[in-house]
Amino acid sequence: MANTPILTAIEQGIKDAIRAYYETHTKYVRQIKSYGGDFDMQNPDEFAQVISQFPAIWVTFKQAKPPSQTTNRRKTREYVFTVLVGASSQRVEETARQGAFDKTGKMLSVGSYQLIADVEAALNGSQLDLPIEPLEGGSITTLFNTRTQNETVSVLAYDWIVTATTSSAADDTDEPWLDVVAIDYILDEAHGYQAIARDINKLT
Repeated sequence: MANTPILTAIEQGIKDAIRAYYETHTKYVRQIKSYGGDFDMQNPDEFAQVISQFPAIWVTFKQAKPPSQTTNRRKTREYVFTVLVGASSQRVEETARQGAFDKTGKMLSVGSYQLIADVEAALNGSQLDLPIEPLEGGSITTLFNTRTQNETVSVLAYDWIVTATTSSAADDTDEPWLDVVAIDYILDEAHGYQAIARDINKLT
């Protein structure tokens, strides 16, 4: 991470954590990727192409609060990343959110609510193998519920709070810390430049 921007490291870490979760659970998600304006499509055919990749998960950076100074060389900052989840259904509108199940309770299609639960299981309390505080879940909001010609679509947004402390380059060196100063009182040349007294001044 030394040469990687912190935003890049966190975004990639979130994607990796979600992928790792699905590697040990039901693999019904078709794609996990960084958000790149996928829902800004104006052309219905392009939007339909995005939906064809559902169920899907995207990660994007949302905002960062001003840093707070913890020491002269260290700053703590709170970042917010948003995880978007999208599910669709050719059945009724609520199925895109709640999923569909048979009489035995077996899942026939996943809904956006289950994807939110999966993301929470993958990320809550994780440090993403980075020098950050454990992730905290934030707001969950509806991005949109809509119907296309053939199916209904549900997309939800889940904010995640990431707190990281950064340091200046000087913090990463082995430069000794000065906390005591000794002052010697020395006689002049006639007395052989000998120290006759010493003051110890502690700086901490």
